[in-house]
Amino acid sequence: MARMLSISCVSLSSALLVTTSVPALEAITYKGTVGRSEVIVELSDPDEGMMEGRYSYLRVGGDIPLHNVDGIDSFEFAEEAPCTEETCIADENGTISDPPIGAHWALTLAADGTSLEGQWIPVGKSGKSLDIRLAEIGRRTLPKDTENSPMGLADSAFFRIHAYGDPVTAVTHPYEHAKMDVSLTEGAIQDIDGSQLRFVTDPRTIFGFPRVVALVDGSSPDAANRALASRHAAINVAAFSCLNNDYAGFSYSPYDSSIESGSLGDYDGEIIAVSYLSPTVMGWTEAGSTWCGGAHPNNHFDSFIIDVKTGGTLPLGRVFKHWVATSRIEADADSAIDQTAALADPDQYLWGPGEPLIDYVLAHHRREASEDCDIDELITTNLGVRFGPGDTAIFSLEDLPHAIFACTEDVLTVKLADIPELLAPTASEYFPSLGR
Repeated sequence: MARMLSISCVSLSSALLVTTSVPALEAITYKGTVGRSEVIVELSDPDEGMMEGRYSYLRVGGDIPLHNVDGIDSFEFAEEAPCTEETCIADENGTISDPPIGAHWALTLAADGTSLEGQWIPVGKSGKSLDIRLAEIGRRTLPKDTENSPMGLADSAFFRIHAYGDPVTAVTHPYEHAKMDVSLTEGAIQDIDGSQLRFVTDPRTIFGFPRVVALVDGSSPDAANRALASRHAAINVAAFSCLNNDYAGFSYSPYDSSIESGSLGDYDGEIIAVSYLSPTVMGWTEAGSTWCGGAHPNNHFDSFIIDVKTGGTLPLGRVFKHWVATSRIEADADSAIDQTAALADPDQYLWGPGEPLIDYVLAHHRREASEDCDIDELITTNLGVRFGPGDTAIFSLEDLPHAIFACTEDVLTVKLADIPELLAPTASEYFPSLGR
């Protein structure tokens, strides 16, 4: 057993400030228990320097910072306690040097090199010590120059998932993936054009998200359901990150009393609606107003469309001639775009309507609109599309800035069969009715 910690809460300040930016780190995910509670733990690799970490009680989902208190090769950590205005005092730069400490961890590495065990020791309270037992379940390589800190670990995953669209899998993000291993509440089965789906609810985040039960042609929905589970997990990650605001090691700010402790940032009010489901295409919308810090809420109405057979994003360039890749996600904005290559690997690019498609919508959209909304201008800058019953295309305004979010609306609904001049030769592969 490793020696018990004797470091005081006050002397922890120097340890909290030691965070290292390195070219590349590995992070190790463990699953196990603290006492009788199931936990997920992520620690930076001890072979690459001082270990820092975060952990989550599976029943809750939010993260708690773990700080190394004895340098390189140490498996001893201080666990932060949630902040209050009295316990987290910031200096003139907003830095909290001495956050409250709720417990100490004293761990040893088992002979197999993959398991940890030890003690959770409460600080400043009458609670008893608890046994910790952890087994390694996965690893990930952190993005270059990730800060070796609890915040660095959390931000590196959040950024990859939400900025780059990384799938939440046991390989890409083992920590976040393991957090999703809870029993889901299943809703009633619904029928859409002969295919069936149901909404499932994570009891920690409350909003419902779809899963395909059966496809009308009898084909397997497994690929689609993997994509749906990954997207469901991505929203959960965002919701859980709001819980992290209670800790100095993450995003707590003594200057923002409007952030409610324990809040999911209104992700629990997210509204998900399925607009289309067939053996080849599935589309849904995500709408809500979420906020747990920042200048203003994230008012949003977003469309998502996947290829049911592969589970990947549906390349809309295979449906519309003039839906084009505008830039590569991880490349210079000025680099030339090979549209054929982009269609072969659509998740690596940003996409949007080309001029002929925009011109068609401008010429045919309905004209009723608020005088505060310049619909024609917004069509040229913020035109989106989803599919609806009867193989229709529903063109809408999406991703509008906060100040004009109220201008979000559908501007044109048209049957795909009525616009053959705008369709790609491969459109009938996704909408067989076009070939009949």
